[in-house]
Amino acid sequence: MTEIKITQSEIARIKDLRSNYDALIAEPNSYSAIEAYHLWYDESSVVFSRYFDDGNKEYSSFTNVDNNGNGYVLRGNYQKIRKDFCVLVDKLERGAFGVDKPTIVECAPNIMVSSKKRIFISHASKDKELIGKFVDSIFLLGMGVDSEIIAYTSREDTGVPPGESIPEFIQSNIACADIVLLMISDNYKDSEVCLNEMGAAWALNKYIIQILLPNTSFDKLGWLCSLDKAIKIINPESIDILCEVITDRLDIGIKPTVWNRNKNAFTSYCATLISAILPAIIEPEVVDAEETDEDEFGFMDYKEQLESEVEKTNKVCLIITEAQQECTLGIEANAAKLNGLNPQCPNIAQVKGVMVATAKVMDKLSDVQENNTDLLKQHFFRMVDIALKMRSVSTPNTEEEVITEFDSVRQLLTAIHGAKLGLGSFKAAVDELPKAESTIIKARKRLSSSLNDLLIVLDECLAKGQELIHVVL
Repeated sequence: MTEIKITQSEIARIKDLRSNYDALIAEPNSYSAIEAYHLWYDESSVVFSRYFDDGNKEYSSFTNVDNNGNGYVLRGNYQKIRKDFCVLVDKLERGAFGVDKPTIVECAPNIMVSSKKRIFISHASKDKELIGKFVDSIFLLGMGVDSEIIAYTSREDTGVPPGESIPEFIQSNIACADIVLLMISDNYKDSEVCLNEMGAAWALNKYIIQILLPNTSFDKLGWLCSLDKAIKIINPESIDILCEVITDRLDIGIKPTVWNRNKNAFTSYCATLISAILPAIIEPEVVDAEETDEDEFGFMDYKEQLESEVEKTNKVCLIITEAQQECTLGIEANAAKLNGLNPQCPNIAQVKGVMVATAKVMDKLSDVQENNTDLLKQHFFRMVDIALKMRSVSTPNTEEEVITEFDSVRQLLTAIHGAKLGLGSFKAAVDELPKAESTIIKARKRLSSSLNDLLIVLDECLAKGQELIHVVL
């Protein structure tokens, strides 16, 4: 039996060609896009023909397309055979193309393709409890990813096989991974092994996703000059983005109901984790009573301040809510105008005018949200801090008063949670707007970004509100 070797560069080449076409697909009929498609398809066909035949359904589907047509025809073909391409590449990497054709993929010296992982999770061992739940809920249950393609050293089913050294396992799997996740935390920063993994991933030009764990106290780490764009593990919307990126790069499908159920379970766990560590985070600095006049304030002084901050918070919420309602009405009105145009003879100038008007409505809401999101956080946090000080000078005398106080805090947090859910639905609707015209695409991206910032602030307000729960209980 002849042993067949597939070089990693051969596989990387057709992957790169596919990425080149992906970057040009927005203008499929351009000369560069058409040329990129044919180059990708022709070279991939040559590679696949050496290891597969028409008995393989993906290979048969891939090779039996008619590429005689313009760029739009080619894009349609690409959408049909994209999954076939991914399946065939995966089979090449794993050597899964028949008993008569064993293979060795040259990912790293002496490493057989059967040990090849597609996702490498770089993490600190001290964070393994949180990362373990992340792997279970998000990857295995939520996305349906097979544990066999995940390299995660803190667990037996995804970790180092018997007989293989840890350094070799890490080295080979970073070298072969399609995606490297950096689970950034204070523990990560303090781990020499983690920093070496991060440097290796960067040096090998891997596709890297930074994920920020709760309670991380820094915003820069080595060559990661800024962690502003890192995915925040506590944010449901950020986790949705992660799911979109992972499933797209691995070309796998998910069941929305299964995904949402497991994602919500994980983010709820994160919320309890944050709540559990809040007292350590918010521990006030102890100062001498004689050094500050504020300690002389009484219950009525704090109550006056609280009412002021409540009024300011309500005012900011009202401004944002009214702007969102106005935006919704504007979008609906413009949609009605589009529906009113003659579908048999559409006037492009009229359509574009409606699109521009819609973009202006969205930009107006973005202006309001960008100007008020930080104010909302500022006034809400101040409101909670004052309420805490009120509680320090006046403790409820009866169980009934405690229950009333708890219900008030619970209603506050429930209201924030409800606002967050509504805002998430609104953002989802914005993200689904069609890419019909450049001004509305730009306005949609800006509005989606400002909505995401507002959602993050609401998450922070929920966490801040937990401080009141701790005090009441």
